[in-house]
Amino acid sequence: MSTLAFLNPEVPGIPTAVAPEALAGVPVLPPYSDAALDFAASLSDTLMHAPQARAYPELTALAFWLRRANLARLREGVMQRWQLRADAPVMLPRGTVLHIAPANVDTIFVYSWMLALLSGNRNIVRVSTRESPQAAVLTSAVCRLLAEPAHQPIAQRTLLVRYAPNDAVTARLSSVCDVRVIWGGNDTVAAIRRIALPPTATEICFPNKYSLALLSASGWAAASPAQQQAWVEAFHNDAYWFGQMACSSPRLVLWVGARDQAREASAGFWAGLGATVAAKAPALADADYVNKLVAADSLAIETCAEMRTERSNDVVRVWLDEPALHVSRHCGAGLFFESSIPVLAALPALLNRTVQTVTHAGFDPAELRRFVAGTLPGGIDRIVPFGKALSFAPVWDGLDLTRAFVREVSVL
Repeated sequence: MSTLAFLNPEVPGIPTAVAPEALAGVPVLPPYSDAALDFAASLSDTLMHAPQARAYPELTALAFWLRRANLARLREGVMQRWQLRADAPVMLPRGTVLHIAPANVDTIFVYSWMLALLSGNRNIVRVSTRESPQAAVLTSAVCRLLAEPAHQPIAQRTLLVRYAPNDAVTARLSSVCDVRVIWGGNDTVAAIRRIALPPTATEICFPNKYSLALLSASGWAAASPAQQQAWVEAFHNDAYWFGQMACSSPRLVLWVGARDQAREASAGFWAGLGATVAAKAPALADADYVNKLVAADSLAIETCAEMRTERSNDVVRVWLDEPALHVSRHCGAGLFFESSIPVLAALPALLNRTVQTVTHAGFDPAELRRFVAGTLPGGIDRIVPFGKALSFAPVWDGLDLTRAFVREVSVL
């Protein structure tokens, strides 16, 4: 099958390109085995000390998430969720997990893979064919670790592959999996869902989602200049990593409060962001600048929206009298829609199941918790402070992956 490229390195006693069908003959590991924990921690150390990785904040964030102390906390939290009493079900790995990695976020497949690996599963990971420096650093580090004798137990249970979209190859890989995880847009999810799974297999899909930022106008006004700057810098990280194309990157900035107060707060916020972006100099392509102007001009014509830029075309914002995500018009790279609502209770009218993350500043988290419990919004998978939009957690899109990668065996 010439279209299927195996990335696994030479490991003593392990074929370079082990057939996917052969994975089923390798026993699963116990959840949170020493072998899995050691490999994850080694990947963290490798990325932490790699000069090339330090140039990419997303790789630094991944390394930080994989450090041994965080894995220990993760394991403790998982065990609490599993409620491992003497009469509790026994948690066992599901078997082989196939991960279809997305093209727009170079590190996301590692989180999915690591959670499945820590749960004891064998893994097939389809790495994106789209080249990027981050992906090259990451896959190189993974392959070097898999080549080390100390990590042979993981290498025996891991197959990294790269191939252009090909239904026959995906069908072959799908035929041997017990769980299929699809990261990608709606078209990718729809295309892969047409490919059959074994009758006993399950599927997890992460399709297109969209996110917004929620700011309290009165909270901004009451904050100190230092706090305002901290919020601005945290928002910058949420928005400009991955070119604003991650599902959890904010595209709509929504002020809560009287419109006049929101407009006043808005001026300070965007001035601060413009200065921060100018200092950090995002790597945007010429096409990004053109696409933003076309999108903003089109909305101005269609909706009489106001378009504004901050210092340069690195930050483009469009004020909307009627708040909306305008999904089809958004192109990332620092394009923001902005609007206001008078009170938090007006937010649910904007929400549907495509809304994933709401980042917030100027609110008491207890107020937001009461809002969710009281209004039962039709959208929102997570509400996190500014700066946490891209922080991965085992519960993603409202789904607990630590439960999805295991099966419960009742023993009575």
